[in-house]
Amino acid sequence: MKLGIISDEISQDPNHAFRVAKRLGATQVEIRDVWGKNVCVLGDNEVLELKKIAQTHGLEISNIDSYAFKIYIDDKDGHAQSLRILRRAIELTKLLDLSFTRIFTFWWQGGLTKHLDRIADLLSPALDIASDEGVVLAVENEYSCMVGTGCETRVLLDVVKSQWLKVLWDPGNAFFARENPYPDGYTQVKENIIHVHLKDACVENGSFKFKPIGSGMIDYKGQLRELASSFRGVVSLETHYIPPGRTREDGTIESFNGLLSILSRLKYV
Repeated sequence: MKLGIISDEISQDPNHAFRVAKRLGATQVEIRDVWGKNVCVLGDNEVLELKKIAQTHGLEISNIDSYAFKIYIDDKDGHAQSLRILRRAIELTKLLDLSFTRIFTFWWQGGLTKHLDRIADLLSPALDIASDEGVVLAVENEYSCMVGTGCETRVLLDVVKSQWLKVLWDPGNAFFARENPYPDGYTQVKENIIHVHLKDACVENGSFKFKPIGSGMIDYKGQLRELASSFRGVVSLETHYIPPGRTREDGTIESFNGLLSILSRLKYV
């Protein structure tokens, strides 16, 4: 298991973000938004420059993040645009000699069961592209989308049945979708996970709140123990937590230190 951070959870400036990530103890950086733009609108030279900056700081780029299929299911223009974005994400993934890229499963509109067959049909062209290009699609369980929990992700995988569809597991998103992430949600998808996002959360006064890793209601001691013993990919911090009156960077630092504290108690660092 390797430790990473989504760089814009620190800063849109890659030099600064990568420097902080390295200082904290990460070996990987995940690229989503940089220089105020999503990575998929960058040119090849800009992306190669990001790789060079990462190498300067002793880091590797683990993957890039598009927003493909974070659209309404009936948005035909959005679907065509998502396929274009996906093709670009795959181009950049191959440019960086990486193996997978992220997708979503359409904004939530009444639950997965109602739309399951349609989702599978709409994702079929994306999986054809993935197969042709040899790049895996990592579907993220996202609480604002049709597939938000580990259980729902399992249902999608069982319907699609494609070697080109794997899982980007996010325990925090599963929690927001009202699932017990570990062990319940994780057990449903653990054999299919290719990448992990880490964020903690709790319910305070009836509202969901992001928290630093180890300060929320998710069993990260159990989750990290199992990941550290059996997962051979990257776990990337995506804290979403901003301390009151402070910055996103402060929240990421606090959360990464919380992650290291748990791993230290588990004797993995």
